[in-house]
Amino acid sequence: MAANDKYNNFYFHPSLQSLSLMFMGTNEMHVIFPYAATLKKLDLQYALLSTEDHCQLIPRCPNLLVLAVREVVGDRGLEVVAQTCRKLRRLRVERGEDDQGGVEDEQGRVSQTGLINIAHGCPDLEYLAVHVSDITNAALESIGTYCKNLFDFRLVLLDRDERITELPLDNGVRALLRGCTNLGRFALYLRPGGLSDAGLGYIGEHSKSIRYMLLGNVGESDRGLMLFAGGCPNLQKLELRSCCFSERALALAVMRLPSLRYIWVQGYKATPDGSDLSFMVRPFWNIEIIPSGSEPDSDSQAQILAYYSLVGKRTDLPSYIRCIPPS
Repeated sequence: MAANDKYNNFYFHPSLQSLSLMFMGTNEMHVIFPYAATLKKLDLQYALLSTEDHCQLIPRCPNLLVLAVREVVGDRGLEVVAQTCRKLRRLRVERGEDDQGGVEDEQGRVSQTGLINIAHGCPDLEYLAVHVSDITNAALESIGTYCKNLFDFRLVLLDRDERITELPLDNGVRALLRGCTNLGRFALYLRPGGLSDAGLGYIGEHSKSIRYMLLGNVGESDRGLMLFAGGCPNLQKLELRSCCFSERALALAVMRLPSLRYIWVQGYKATPDGSDLSFMVRPFWNIEIIPSGSEPDSDSQAQILAYYSLVGKRTDLPSYIRCIPPS
């Protein structure tokens, strides 16, 4: 039996609206064509499709509200999404595998081109999480201009390509935050040089409604962190990755964020004994210090975890974690 005849007698329910596909390839793709127009949710993260396959399938799905793909969709695939899925509310573009033996398409890279098309074509987006290989300020500005309903925005700048078209992204981030005033969750994981101290200050200034934030490789010095901490009046949960900030600056920043309930920092300029963290000691505020090179990951960066708790520190602490008790 030929591969494309294998599923000829396979049928989905005619009212099918949500579909998640695993290991489906080009030869099996035709099976879902008769049902594509009724789909509202489609997950292709684990499908084995090329960029061209995405461009063939997505035009048949004009009523999608939720779409999840890998970056193999490429800028060309995102252009098709923007042209077809005008009602789209949630879009997730996950990182593809780098070593899948040729499965990932060479065209499958997402850049500012794809983001600009999505911003223009999908104005009702509420959730956008995307891994990109290249980015510009103009792409972020487009999102701020056209995606006014955005509540949750997450962008990761991958480290595959040596050259990025435009860094830092200060002006683009400012424009996005100014335009997307309904944002409640914001994540930005860049590369060194991706955001200056001024850009970090823009995040603080224009994040009045944001309650959760993750930032990676942002800022240039402690000054940027203090500019950031002067804003964000409603920020409750903050995660920082691979940052250049000193222990003292982190402690002082925490004290300037009035609504903060939780902070997790991975990678910072730690003191030998964590003494500078004493600046953020306060009632019910539990501080945990995880030294660099701690077991079980000998290559791990120094970390800080701090959180409010009325019942004290957690009871499952590993032996290598040191605690600073509340005042």
